[in-house]
Amino acid sequence: MEKLTKIIIAALLFILPSVCFAQANTNDEEYKTRVRNALQLDYSMPDYTTSKIDIKVMGPRLAAILNKIMESRGQQTTIAILSVIQTRQVEGLSYGRIKDLKLDKVSKQGNVLTISFITALEKNHLNLKKSRLVFSFIDGVSEDNATNDFFTNICRYIKE
Repeated sequence: MEKLTKIIIAALLFILPSVCFAQANTNDEEYKTRVRNALQLDYSMPDYTTSKIDIKVMGPRLAAILNKIMESRGQQTTIAILSVIQTRQVEGLSYGRIKDLKLDKVSKQGNVLTISFITALEKNHLNLKKSRLVFSFIDGVSEDNATNDFFTNICRYIKE
């Protein structure tokens, strides 16, 4: 239990300051430009929907981001951050720790990119065993600042 508490605190220390700062800058074009530059999502690809990571379909940058997320899904910090984001997406869930993560679908329609994962959750008060974790980007930026921060952080570890 002590280890779980430390992980939750680490995740909150990572997310809370950035969310508080980013919330103040939600409509700030400079913030959005920084996120777009960090993520470098490719919107030149034709519209698509796929359930696998495919460079030919989604482009090399998004494929690299998704591969890095899948590689790091066993790391405690990644799990803790995704668990906090998941908790914000599921109504009534006070905290749902993710046990496993599986890519469900990646879809691009015009300037909207949606990434969906199926998550296996540890025991929680809602008795949810699985849930969907969805990230949506419009013109390269999510409306959720924690999502922007998570993806920006992941991009730091991608070798080009």
